[in-house]
Amino acid sequence: MNQDLMKVIIALDYEYPEQAFRLVDEIGEVIEWFKVGPMLFTRSGDEIIDFLHRKNKKIFLDLKLHDTPQVVGNTIKQIADMGVQLTTVHCLGGRPMLEAAGTHCRGSQLKLLGVTLLTSQTSADLGSERSDSAFVTDLVKVAVDTRLAGIICSPHELGEVRKHVLPGFMLVTPGIRLPKEEVFEDDQQRFASPTQAMEWGADYLVIGRPITQAREPREVIQRLFPQ
Repeated sequence: MNQDLMKVIIALDYEYPEQAFRLVDEIGEVIEWFKVGPMLFTRSGDEIIDFLHRKNKKIFLDLKLHDTPQVVGNTIKQIADMGVQLTTVHCLGGRPMLEAAGTHCRGSQLKLLGVTLLTSQTSADLGSERSDSAFVTDLVKVAVDTRLAGIICSPHELGEVRKHVLPGFMLVTPGIRLPKEEVFEDDQQRFASPTQAMEWGADYLVIGRPITQAREPREVIQRLFPQ
């Protein structure tokens, strides 16, 4: 398998599981990681998780949990029991919530990623006068202090975030777009090409619509990292 493609996580941003099944069957030979978000998980639940397990895929269950420490902790325990590798918690939930999440996944293979600022947002959207980079950096410090495995951030914050984390702390980056190619109903504000994001320090790239909206997903995957 191409080494760069091993760092690609395909977001199964579909409403119906049958759509996800078809894409996984089509590109599963070259892609190891798949992300399941709230829309697909709400409709299909265990069905899509079981399917990905049968296909021997690595699973990122992206539910962006943000609730009381007890609720989040108990939810994380159930997610860990599903045997998935990655899930997300909002750094804005605060230290007690993040610590409870960490406690409830100990002894499992599940790793926690902290959500900082969505790629569809700016810090001003949340009432902050700080720059996007400064806002994200503050949340990264909370993620590091509570021993999360990594964070989610846009490509634009990667350089600054790298200054505040140790090697091994995962930086997972959505907002990936192919140069000069548009996607339908694009709501991303801070994005980059796959090559740019990797050069700026991303460990994993989450790619959704450039693949899920493509007529030929395999052909698009082959163009992610031009030689």
